[in-house]
Amino acid sequence: MSGVKIIPIGKPRTVRQRILEALGDLLAKQGFDGLSLDLLARTAGLERGVILRHFQDFDDVVTAFGQSSAFWPTVDELREDVAERFAAMPPRAQLAHFFKATIRGLLARPRTLDILAWELMSRNRYTRLLEYPRVRSALEFFESVTGDVPESLDLTAIVAVLGGAAIFLTVRSRQSGVFGGLNLYDDADRERVNRALDLLLSGLIREAETRQ
Repeated sequence: MSGVKIIPIGKPRTVRQRILEALGDLLAKQGFDGLSLDLLARTAGLERGVILRHFQDFDDVVTAFGQSSAFWPTVDELREDVAERFAAMPPRAQLAHFFKATIRGLLARPRTLDILAWELMSRNRYTRLLEYPRVRSALEFFESVTGDVPESLDLTAIVAVLGGAAIFLTVRSRQSGVFGGLNLYDDADRERVNRALDLLLSGLIREAETRQ
């Protein structure tokens, strides 16, 4: 049985939260094509003027949703289970933890996984608005990494490759259950992925150290 805790959507407590929840539901169900303030208003059951009293414009709504923890795990969430010992962990373990925690955080957000699946098929300014907050989150996490990371380690490429793999595997687990014999909702399969991440980061750092 999976130990992944699903982030509940729940009932919105404020009009602003209601608007963001409606946008998340809209994106998860029908993707990015045809998005508009009027469509969001109809989905939320609100007048467009009500939305504009809480947000500057439609782009502002999308940006706020992308910055919300309902869409993407925060740095604090990514580190919460190792917060007290994170600084003492070797760099390879800190880096590996980012990808492990990201996978766990995404699996806990099935609506986000549906949105990411749509994102793979559509590129527009709304997909870019959702990208900016998670890029900043990754940068913030890696700025907190302690210890000596080899200067020759191409961290940008590593984040792109392993981050892309994390997104793809979680989306596929959501869409079809199994990819390459792995179901990330299964604790044992997710632990296999975690071990693979440990080995990959250890090997990458060791190889970078030999080139210094």
